[in-house]
Amino acid sequence: QKKKAQYAGGLVLDPLKGFYDKYVLLMDFNSLYPSIIQEFNICFTTVTVDENDQIIMPDSSVATGILPKQIKKLVESRRQVKALIAKPDLSNDDKIKYDIRQKALKLTANSMYGCLGFSHSRFYAQHLAALITQKGRDILTNTKTLVEKLQYVVVYGDTDSIMVLTDSIDYDQVLEIGMNIKQTINKTYRHVELDIDGIFKFLLLLKKKKYAAITLSKKSDGKIVEKTEFKGLDIVRRDWCKFSQIAGETALNEILSDK
Repeated sequence: QKKKAQYAGGLVLDPLKGFYDKYVLLMDFNSLYPSIIQEFNICFTTVTVDENDQIIMPDSSVATGILPKQIKKLVESRRQVKALIAKPDLSNDDKIKYDIRQKALKLTANSMYGCLGFSHSRFYAQHLAALITQKGRDILTNTKTLVEKLQYVVVYGDTDSIMVLTDSIDYDQVLEIGMNIKQTINKTYRHVELDIDGIFKFLLLLKKKKYAAITLSKKSDGKIVEKTEFKGLDIVRRDWCKFSQIAGETALNEILSDK
């Protein structure tokens, strides 16, 4: 039997269901859990538990723990590799090689939290894993509150990302709104960093983890490219028959069209 989770995981905000034909910003936190470990100095060597099983957080006078130090090394290594990818004279083979390396470094940093939360890991520490997810929930709730103070509506949020209704259909204006939100949130933290992940031209939000959208991206020549995205919908499941997939896609393409 599938065991119940031993502690609370990421927060999923209740979606404001419906169809949105004004641009929606998708924003997410870069490597949220590794950033939380650095932000709050979470480590075996810094976090303690009292006799009532209450977690005692380290204050600013406590030296940086082993875990935040190791993650910082991984993050800085990844930044250096990404800087190499950006070089204009780089061959395609080297670009692929460096991209694999930066993804491996990202995966290793992100796996740190998993090692703390997995009961068969030699680094298993449930109180640390629970603390990290708790801080993640706090950050998502705080972000929603700050965005709403800027007079924007948060239509959905899941663990490390939020969707913000902008009430605009101008691509550059929406990017500007995103940059403003990003600066406001990132001022609150030292290591936790919110970024723009995408812009939805149309969004059909059905329920938690289920939506369809038209995403927009701008090419270097200024041309805006549209792409259809389906998340968690039954039509993308391989165990549904072809007829239901075609019927579902046809209906969604009509809804998400310019008609």
